[in-house]
Amino acid sequence: LVTDGLPAMALGVDQPEEDLMRQKPRSARENIFARRLGWKVVSRGLLIGLCTLAAFWLTLRDNPGDPDNLMHAQTVAFATLVFAQLIHVFDCRSSRSIFHRNLLENKYLVASVISSIALMLAVLYWDPLQPIFKTTDLSMRDWSLIFVTAAIPTIFFGIGSVLNLGNRRKKRTIRYRSA
Repeated sequence: LVTDGLPAMALGVDQPEEDLMRQKPRSARENIFARRLGWKVVSRGLLIGLCTLAAFWLTLRDNPGDPDNLMHAQTVAFATLVFAQLIHVFDCRSSRSIFHRNLLENKYLVASVISSIALMLAVLYWDPLQPIFKTTDLSMRDWSLIFVTAAIPTIFFGIGSVLNLGNRRKKRTIRYRSA
């Protein structure tokens, strides 16, 4: 509820990529998960899940004697998952990666992400909501862990995309020279 609703609607009004008309047209019979979209969905989801579990585990093992440790670790995992998805929504704007589009171009997406962050902070810090969602306050150390682990999937795949794009350009250049 916190991370998907508003950003998903904002993606619906996003402008198409600049080079969309230069891309090869899709076949009418082509599956929706063709062109490596299935791989992108599974790999991003898996890495976001693993990073969320890592944040949970690291927090859980930090204070083993604390009776509120489980709730604290669950809160860190929740915040990590929310931030990872909010970062990932910017990655969804491009068929390549987050580094191929201007992050601030879609003002509705930026506003929806800010709204989602505000909702998450209300769940984490507003006293009437804490017992309902079983959340607890987080320290600056927790937020550091959250930001680092939430950014790992997008940075990992984004850098891979940038490097892969560079390799494709080199291959094209080599082909044209040899032809």
